[in-house]
Amino acid sequence: MNTPIEPNDQDTRPLIDKQRRRLSKVGLAAPVVLGTLLSRPVLGAAPYNCTISGQMSGNVSSHGEPVSCATLGLSPGYWKEHPNLWSPFLSTGLFKSVFANAYAFKIRNPTTTDIAPAGTNGWTPDPTLLHVLQSRGGLRPNLNYPSLGRAAVASWLNAYHRPNYPLTQAEVIAMFNAVYNGGNYYVNASVHWDASQVMTYFESLYS
Repeated sequence: MNTPIEPNDQDTRPLIDKQRRRLSKVGLAAPVVLGTLLSRPVLGAAPYNCTISGQMSGNVSSHGEPVSCATLGLSPGYWKEHPNLWSPFLSTGLFKSVFANAYAFKIRNPTTTDIAPAGTNGWTPDPTLLHVLQSRGGLRPNLNYPSLGRAAVASWLNAYHRPNYPLTQAEVIAMFNAVYNGGNYYVNASVHWDASQVMTYFESLYS
């Protein structure tokens, strides 16, 4: 069995500050949907500067030294190449069994999938979690598909498997489901994130 390799630690305070500015915008509201999850086996104390509260706050001095948030998780590419490390979850599980029914798909080759919004005429419904990780394209500005899905699957797996990860699986699901179709995620009563801001936060937690 392969063992995850931690990315090299590095000074990311400028990145943290940049992400904080990007994540502090205010948007509109949308409902948040939660899923039923397995209990996480080990709970750790997430570094404050990598939590949502830490990203929103300009003062982290009272919460210890900031760490490189990108060292906390593993990337979509890593999880795509190591489905044997997903246990107790299966890479063949349907995406819609965890997240919203967001996608349809076409198989391009054994390792590459094309993803489109659910209900797209002529596309196959119900991709698996691995199909979404194998998807190509969908980079900004097309955040609703499929790059946000790749980031969500990786973040969901990180939330279960990675110690000290600052998100729970329920939070990852809620964030994706709130924004994938153009809505916004409630950070607090006055700050709401759109898909771009959720994507920025997901990506800040792995490299």
